[in-house]
Amino acid sequence: MSDIGLGKALIVDDEKTNRLVLKSLLNKQGYQTIEAVNGQEAIDLFHQENPSIIFMDVMMPVLDGYEATRQIKAAAANRFVPVIFLTAMSDEEALAQCIEAGGDDFLIKPYDKFILQSKIRSMQRIAALNSEVQGMYSMIHREQEIAESVFINAIQSSNIENPHLRHVVRPAGIFSGDMVLSAYSPSRDLFFLTGDFTGHGLLAALGAMPVSEVFRAMTTKGFSAEEILTGINKKLKSMLPVGMFFGAQLVVVNHDLEHVRVFNAGMPDVIIVDGETNQIKHRLTSTGLPLGVEAVIDPREMLQYAPIAYNDKILMHSDGLTEARNGQDKEFGSNRLLASISNAPKNSIFDQVFDDLDQFCGDNTTQADDVTLVEITCVHDVLPEIEVHDYIKPSKYMLGDRGEWKLSMRFNGARLRETNPVPILVNYLMEMEELEAERQSLFTVMTELYINALDHGVLGLDSNLKADPAGFETYFQTRESRLANLDSGHVIFNLSVEQESTRRSILLRIEDSGKGFDFENHDPPTDEATALSGRGLLLIQDLCESLEFHGKGNIAIARFGWSTS
Repeated sequence: MSDIGLGKALIVDDEKTNRLVLKSLLNKQGYQTIEAVNGQEAIDLFHQENPSIIFMDVMMPVLDGYEATRQIKAAAANRFVPVIFLTAMSDEEALAQCIEAGGDDFLIKPYDKFILQSKIRSMQRIAALNSEVQGMYSMIHREQEIAESVFINAIQSSNIENPHLRHVVRPAGIFSGDMVLSAYSPSRDLFFLTGDFTGHGLLAALGAMPVSEVFRAMTTKGFSAEEILTGINKKLKSMLPVGMFFGAQLVVVNHDLEHVRVFNAGMPDVIIVDGETNQIKHRLTSTGLPLGVEAVIDPREMLQYAPIAYNDKILMHSDGLTEARNGQDKEFGSNRLLASISNAPKNSIFDQVFDDLDQFCGDNTTQADDVTLVEITCVHDVLPEIEVHDYIKPSKYMLGDRGEWKLSMRFNGARLRETNPVPILVNYLMEMEELEAERQSLFTVMTELYINALDHGVLGLDSNLKADPAGFETYFQTRESRLANLDSGHVIFNLSVEQESTRRSILLRIEDSGKGFDFENHDPPTDEATALSGRGLLLIQDLCESLEFHGKGNIAIARFGWSTS
């Protein structure tokens, strides 16, 4: 507290007698004094001399004390420099005007040395407290910066980096309650999650860590979108306080760039834009409650399908975008967003939206909520290349004869509704054979075989329906309806691992209860890029040593092999 008593006091008064009297009193208190005769001189001396306390007259030539105080307080920013007004006025309105101008106290003329001393001590205590608060704030700010760095590295650093996947998260504070996560599944589908926790700042950001952990662990292992959302909801329900929840959009872009699966839980519309015309093709609205509200959810009730074409754009955003306000307290709104999309130059939607948003809000408008925008461009480069190996370099775990083994699992109608057996079986293979490098290939093969058995075998769906948008919608509506009511039929998996000299192979046999097809007279497509159906079979043939059909066409046998020498 003694620092202020040893500092400089700036006396601002156009009356010389008043300055002399106050100077004498302040010198006795231990201050050095500097003097100004008007408000402008006071401002100049403030910048030059850096006083620790200011005594400001109200009525002066050139610039009055009110305006001088406003400018000095603005220049001081977070540093506390007490301003005590000197006034002969005692009416409440005049004194209130001193406080509104930024004054911290007032001293009524003629000066009383005991009152002056008490006001100085009061200002010293406030200054000391302010210094302590600023120190604590600086420490907290530094800790938040460190935490933000850890947060970004832990959550966002593992996101896919691709020029066709663009996103921006503008936090309302240091931390954002919005989050963006992206990852590829082993079957090469693109999973993109946009989420918005209740509120913003550190409290909202804390929930992002467990969401990220569940999302990445389950996506990497090949679990379905429904299972991932169920896992996230279970985690959040167990940890979030009452009244806090997580709005989420999960978009799954099929590895064939044929369709997207959209799950919207309490978020704004997912928008699909035609890549050629910028016209909006689909708006997929929220069909479920935010995650963390209910203990048990059924993500299938949120599921929406939409066909996509080459260069289509998928847009996801948080409500902070449409609820952003300008200086006149008007919202940016959905209509302006849709107009930005429609009026944007080709392939410039993302930039156009932010240009229009920034122009609308202005540079000095602080937003009350986090703003997030995601743009996915549906081109082949947005998906990873399929890894086809002519030769697998054996690791130390793969060398030698590790013995043969067999596994058989049967999934009946009701179980097929609830369980995706592929991640279970692939993870078992990884555990038994140490083939982590081949997870993608094995997952792709088994997924294609299983989907073929389930969709075309058990459910009896015709893939030719997907040749046009109307048939596409019919295909998936029929699929969901038949799957929801499935109570018969089966899919049987038989896995066997064989060792032959210096080669080891996995024999995948999948049998379904469907009517099969005439595989002996069936001609598979020759061009994977243009084929409307049968592309999965071409992919399996690329990845495996062999693919055969038996029985009535309802038994598929694929062999996947590698060297052990």
